[in-house]
Amino acid sequence: MQTKIKIIKRGELASTIGPSPDKVERTALQSERETANTVKSWIAEWEARNRVMQAAAFSLLRSLDGASNLHAIS
Repeated sequence: MQTKIKIIKRGELASTIGPSPDKVERTALQSERETANTVKSWIAEWEARNRVMQAAAFSLLRSLDGASNLHAIS
């Protein structure tokens, strides 16, 4: 029968238990902040894309309106 023995040095004991509660809270806050920043950037990109699409649509409508006026004059 083989048993496994894990040797833990004195300085490694704290790291094997896990991060301190302060570090866990800080990382949770950082994670929330990163998530919020990601969503904000998605919204900003979506709004910018909508502005470009709207400007292109208005430009197309103006060009079609101008073309129809030219045909009416001829």
